Amino acid sequence: MQRRRLVIGGVLAAGVVTALLGHAVTAVSIGGKPLVYRATVNANDLEGLEGLATPGSAVHLYMRQRNFKDGTPDGTDHFDWCAWKNNGRAIYIASTWSDQNGVFKFTGLRANTTSVMLFPASAGDDVCRGGLFTELQLVECSPWSGACTTPEVPTMHWLNARKLPGGVGAAMGRISNAYQASISVADGPNDGPEFSDVIDVDQNGFDTTKDGGAWGRPIEWRCGSGGTVPCPSIAVYDASSALETDPEYPYLLATMQGHRPGGSIIATAARARENPLGFTVNVNVKFRGTIDINLGCDRAKFFDFNQAFNF
Repeated sequence: MQRRRLVIGGVLAAGVVTALLGHAVTAVSIGGKPLVYRATVNANDLEGLEGLATPGSAVHLYMRQRNFKDGTPDGTDHFDWCAWKNNGRAIYIASTWSDQNGVFKFTGLRANTTSVMLFPASAGDDVCRGGLFTELQLVECSPWSGACTTPEVPTMHWLNARKLPGGVGAAMGRISNAYQASISVADGPNDGPEFSDVIDVDQNGFDTTKDGGAWGRPIEWRCGSGGTVPCPSIAVYDASSALETDPEYPYLLATMQGHRPGGSIIATAARARENPLGFTVNVNVKFRGTIDINLGCDRAKFFDFNQAFNF
């Protein structure tokens, strides 16, 4: 019933979405470079990317990735970068055009020759396979002059997926140079059984262009003292419910995203659960940078962890 209500809501709101996106080109400061407002992940891979650019321009998507050991810059659980993939060279993914409203969309990216995996294949805790950092670099080119912009992405300083005493999972991290930034912790999708809807995801995010501060300023999520804001946290249940099978991930996920004109970053860290699960799922999620132009079927959240999407 929940999914049926979402589909009906999307149809009724289609006209409103079109009007808002038409206004968004002037309402959002692009600075001559593309700005992402939504990314879609299906079965751990990037499926789609949407954003705003100069109307009628060509938009090219490139990617860089590297692994990291999740942790903090202080204490025994230390954060460390691992080697860049492809020796740090950006890899071309796809190209598209922005429409008359300045909206560009990349779709069907999982079917490309080069797919972009955004979540670790397995938990790694303090080894390189447990953390994955991705830069989504955007280049805008004018069809009239041929001039192209240079990509720019936010700066991630560190990210940590942590198990706290009492079976609590938390995400901590630091990011700067982002228009919009957010962090989440999840141990399962948030559209499964009603019980899991409440406990599986927690998140927090900021639009640094709107809250009275300097855009791009550092934001740090910490558990306890010392951070800009408190960390998101959830209760972690390491086994499915005895009464009803609860779809969950085989690991605890910490996820950070940041967006600015010129590109975005998505960082993910996976920490192993203590007990095996009876029912596990792939990670399917929508990332949102700019909440206020996403209506219709979308939920007003920075992260929307789902069960399997239908494309």
